[in-house]
Amino acid sequence: MTIDKTSLALSFKRANSVMNRSLNRIEQPELTLDIHYWGFMPQHFDNTEHKHSFFEACYVLTGHGSYWEGPNHYALSPGTLFLSKPGVLHSIKSDEGLSLSYVAFEPELSACSELYQQAFGMLAKQGTPVIQESLSQPPGMLWNSLISLFHHDMAYPPLALQSTALSLILSILVAHGPKLHMDSVDTEMNEEGASIVYQAELFIKDNLSEPLPLQRVANHLHITSRHLTRLFSKYGHQSFVHYVQEQRVQKAKSLLLNSDRQIKEIALICGFESVHYFTRVFTAKLGVTPARFRRSQFTEGRFDSNL
Repeated sequence: MTIDKTSLALSFKRANSVMNRSLNRIEQPELTLDIHYWGFMPQHFDNTEHKHSFFEACYVLTGHGSYWEGPNHYALSPGTLFLSKPGVLHSIKSDEGLSLSYVAFEPELSACSELYQQAFGMLAKQGTPVIQESLSQPPGMLWNSLISLFHHDMAYPPLALQSTALSLILSILVAHGPKLHMDSVDTEMNEEGASIVYQAELFIKDNLSEPLPLQRVANHLHITSRHLTRLFSKYGHQSFVHYVQEQRVQKAKSLLLNSDRQIKEIALICGFESVHYFTRVFTAKLGVTPARFRRSQFTEGRFDSNL
């Protein structure tokens, strides 16, 4: 990737001004971050060994050099991410100069959920200092996205800057930190199964007037009919057949109460193959025929289709 150093310097100047003036804190329901400073430096050479009480995450756009943590030495090149953790002595060396972007931040632990308290605690203790060839990874892409907002002299809404900055810092947490234990594999599978059943239910409700064999719904969801049967048993709290019948009956109840359509017509609209089958299923579910249900509800002045 070719970078125009003149335009990059202008972008960095705008980014330094705007980000340090307007984005010093990010507050979300589960996470609050204090941002001490943003840095966009066209040429960074050597600095002396030092340490911080906070995190400082850096990204190399151009140039080569090295990052030192005590006796440990890491090569820096375009696309490298490196993270200085709280209390860790470090320094940067470069003969030719590095084009760097960086952010210094720390979580306000009292305003963070337990998940983020643990995640940042693990990042401070076990975080990977340097990640090479990160241009195609989320932090590198987000750094470039953030910088691109300042390529032209345009004012972006603060929410756009904050959203990009938050995504960037969270991507740094994931890239450098130990694997986040946000959900177990079982939980992820459970969520996927429940989502498939929800999609099946929506499809059924939207197509009640048509035949709805198990295979048709399974094909719509690109799964096997056997798998859909298992999912309904686990997450639907009733069988597939019973769910379809119940939705047909619920729709029929609503039409009986809120329309003057003939019972034969309602049976067809709700997907029953005949008025006789409709009457049999409806009566089995509610203990009363469709005609008697309609008469009794109007006689008693009740119009709630969920009765």
